[in-house]
Amino acid sequence: MTNTINETINPKESVLFIYGNLNEVARQFADMLQYCKRNNLHVVDVFFETSGIKSYENDCMNKLLDYLKHNKTKQAVVFYSRKTYLKYVDISKLLPFMQSGQIELRFAKDNVILGH
Repeated sequence: MTNTINETINPKESVLFIYGNLNEVARQFADMLQYCKRNNLHVVDVFFETSGIKSYENDCMNKLLDYLKHNKTKQAVVFYSRKTYLKYVDISKLLPFMQSGQIELRFAKDNVILGH
């Protein structure tokens, strides 16, 4: 039996996860694109929310989780900073993906990588 994840790993793929008001999202997006360019990461999808935390928690995170469940390649999930990530993201939802080696979390502003 073969391990499908190992056969399709592309450590250069990334997805961006952005939230905030419209101006924050635009600024974070620009900064995160520069981070990805510096680190040779190819952005394959972007998840963003501009309408508030309740909507973000229910919609944006669910879209990211659904994406990760259906995409078996290794992904770098890029957040803007650890501070905002820890404040608004339920890490328990991403732990199974980290533990299986499917994702690594990257924080563009802090230049930190978890799970690689």
